[in-house]
Amino acid sequence: MSVNHGRFGVRHSALGWLRRLGWNYLEARELGPLRGLPESTLLENRLLPWLRRFRFERHGELLPLSPEGIHEIISAVDTCCHSLDWEASSATAHRLLVEGARTVQQLPDGSRTEVLVPLIDWEHVQRNHWDMADAEPYPDPLDPDIRELVGYVNGIPLVVLACVERDREKRWGTVAAGISHLWRGKTAFVSHRPALHAQLLLCLDRRGGCYASVGTPAHGWMRWREHGWSRERVDQLRERPVPFAEVTLDPPWAAHAELLQGVLGPARFLQLLRGFLHTGAHGRRYVARPGQFFAVQHALQALRSRDFEGRRGGGQLCLAAGSGLQRARYWLLHALRADPEFEGLRILLPVARPTPTPQDHKRRSGPQAADQLTEFLAGHASSPHEVPLRVFRGWGRKAAPPTAAADAGTEILLLVDANFWESPPALLRRLRRCLPRSTWLTLSSQPILLPAADLDPGAPLYHYPPEHAVADGVVVPAWRDGGAIYPVLSRDMPADAQATPGELRQAQVATAISQHFHGVVRVAERNLRGTLLVETPKEAEDYQRALHADGRLQTQLTGYDSRGLPTQRASEGIPPQVELVIAHGDLPASQDARLGLLYVDRPLSDPERLRAVGLINAPHPDKRAALVVDFHASGMNDAPGQEWMPGSVQVNRDALARDDRRLQGLLPERAEENFHACRDHLAPDWTLGAHGDDIDLNRRRRDLLHRRVTEFGQRLQVAIASEAAFTGEQAAVSARYRSTLHRYSVLRDAVSQLALEEDRFNPEDLRVRHWARERAPAVHEEPLDYQAVAPVEQSDPAGRQQSNEMYTRLRHQLGQTGEEPHLIEQARYNLSQILLSPTGQMRLDALQAFEATQQVSLHGGSGVRTPSRGLAVLEGLFGPTRHQADRISMGALIDVVVAEAHAGPRILFHEHLRDRLEPLLRRHLKEVQVQAVLHAVLSRAHDWPPG
Repeated sequence: MSVNHGRFGVRHSALGWLRRLGWNYLEARELGPLRGLPESTLLENRLLPWLRRFRFERHGELLPLSPEGIHEIISAVDTCCHSLDWEASSATAHRLLVEGARTVQQLPDGSRTEVLVPLIDWEHVQRNHWDMADAEPYPDPLDPDIRELVGYVNGIPLVVLACVERDREKRWGTVAAGISHLWRGKTAFVSHRPALHAQLLLCLDRRGGCYASVGTPAHGWMRWREHGWSRERVDQLRERPVPFAEVTLDPPWAAHAELLQGVLGPARFLQLLRGFLHTGAHGRRYVARPGQFFAVQHALQALRSRDFEGRRGGGQLCLAAGSGLQRARYWLLHALRADPEFEGLRILLPVARPTPTPQDHKRRSGPQAADQLTEFLAGHASSPHEVPLRVFRGWGRKAAPPTAAADAGTEILLLVDANFWESPPALLRRLRRCLPRSTWLTLSSQPILLPAADLDPGAPLYHYPPEHAVADGVVVPAWRDGGAIYPVLSRDMPADAQATPGELRQAQVATAISQHFHGVVRVAERNLRGTLLVETPKEAEDYQRALHADGRLQTQLTGYDSRGLPTQRASEGIPPQVELVIAHGDLPASQDARLGLLYVDRPLSDPERLRAVGLINAPHPDKRAALVVDFHASGMNDAPGQEWMPGSVQVNRDALARDDRRLQGLLPERAEENFHACRDHLAPDWTLGAHGDDIDLNRRRRDLLHRRVTEFGQRLQVAIASEAAFTGEQAAVSARYRSTLHRYSVLRDAVSQLALEEDRFNPEDLRVRHWARERAPAVHEEPLDYQAVAPVEQSDPAGRQQSNEMYTRLRHQLGQTGEEPHLIEQARYNLSQILLSPTGQMRLDALQAFEATQQVSLHGGSGVRTPSRGLAVLEGLFGPTRHQADRISMGALIDVVVAEAHAGPRILFHEHLRDRLEPLLRRHLKEVQVQAVLHAVLSRAHDWPPG
């Protein structure tokens, strides 16, 4: 990072980069004159000049829009989102941007005509207005230091950025807090909603940032990876001249450059907005991932080039399994349709899984696929044309190579996948001779390597390997457990049963799956599901019987046809209580984010192996890694291109020693022998900094411990997933690391309790804590004669530890008083001045005197506390009333709801208050009063003392 920007460094850095990219920052005083209505989010006076400059053509004459038409367009843009939720509003605004606004204009001859008016100049980027401004502050105690920026294009708010700054404890926030802040757009709470026209959301913290479309859940946000990004490009962007040089800007941080340049560069932003934003099923919004975007760009660049024979360039686009290969194909087809340069290019898609066509049972089926292919090759059928791969192969076996005269036909783009290259080499050569002018472009999950030199699938155009997809948050890491995990049978076979070797093996595999699933999912408290891949319905039924006899898993048997769709309509929806899906037939076509475990007991081809991995590595809130357990049937362990396959869990086992050393580096020497010394080494230790602020010297060490314990637990869960099969040295090492995790987890709990930081535990921290306690190994020691052990008293001769604990407690209490922020800061400053006194009894006496003073101040000198904080809120809003009994009852009701919210999860605090308090208030107050009380309680209740 460059320099310290102070409290709002992330916001300053973002504005610094955006100014260099061409965005103009608007001060708060400049927004009012640009708005038509005070409550509108549209900058009407930015859109107005664009509409006045627009001319439409009629009979060879360029005519301007009428004032009535301009007013009609502005009203349509401003009100198109008022009655819709955020996702629907974003989709409506996107259609308006891409298609344009319609208005009826009266011509000079008296006739009327409909005119389609674009709201953005897509071809000339700099002819648009690019503005950035601060959003209206959102008074949320959970995120008091998140600053929100809104980006306007021609006055329309299309981008929202959440800049996560330091909190009251001077800790840097994370993107998770910013995503939660922006998620309020999905709630029904009307006040302080973000801009409903927004198309893209960005969240920045001091380490970087991520982006998403509107409505994307937290686990679906992604980081942007700019192709060819380097430190030189950062320096070039930083040295770019900034307009309006009289505005002083701090040097921006390099951590934000890649995301802001890649997503919010004006030309790139219009490119994403026009061609890489899509509304899918159920109204969900999708934006292109970085791998998808650059795969399309490299494909277009290759198709624009030609070889010495005049044929367009082709090649390979390789995207990691699960990173959206099918949607990349959708973006590519969309780009080819929109580019006039490819107007005469006919696109043929041989696919192993054709898109199902809607069938009308009252009519006969349509033409055969082979006839449609012949019609397409003759130049009559529409493009793009999808043909089953088996039909295309059959055509290739029968078709004759064209003559020289017939060769001069239209250009054909053959858009193929890895299944196409599974064809026999002789057939591939024949297809090349039959389609000599065709361009072959391959989209696959790993590079295609063929043994023969004359079967070149093309040069690699773009690679997006699994390590990039994991780092960008597109997928979770997938690991392969290749060792044998057959434990001893958990049930006894009947004495008279004549079990065949196949039945015995299935019983062993069923027991292994049950034990593996129990340790990885149930004990780890993860709401995930597994799937078992088998080949035939008979095998699936046998496994279901074996698992039913084992009795530990709830299973469902599902078959899939050649298109990956369920063979029975009842199988389309899997009940949520099902823990293991036994799948036979082809692989499922749809990706289920809840799938995290894949058990394979069937042979798989090279394309199927990577497609199977793509079934389980989609992000999910409870998923930190996906596991593939291969029962020596799929050939995954010996498949070529291992760098694109899931890595072995042995990598995690080897890394445990390094993580252990990193944890030990936070503790004093011989930490294993003295738990209290470790706790004291991490406990708060307060001193006064150079700028007069209080500093906890051990806070950084505690933060590292907190994060590293969770990371160590996550890695250990993967490393010992098949612990039931461990023996000898492997079992001893597993037990030692489980003991290590338990010790560090207990230490983290003790230190967090001392520092009053227990509210910092997120759901993943809690899962690791519970898993560490559940999997803690039993300790067997010799009996100890406690009478012979002399008591050891914990001594603190200088009173340093006691004064630090008391300072921590007082500092925490000041933040829980519910007072105004400036009063809390003043009280904390007064408290910090006690640190000037020497350590020991003098500092302890000063702290006790400060506590007594605060108690008198809090009770108002009367010894009686305020009866109700809810009552105080109501009196502050509405003043005195003649119905004081009703007012007191309502105030007590507010106190009860706030206490319930304090008792629940911190992340659900506001949601609980809204859900419980709003209907109760509506029984007694008007709507305006309800919103006022809600606003006051939401902005203050988080700092009220619990209980």
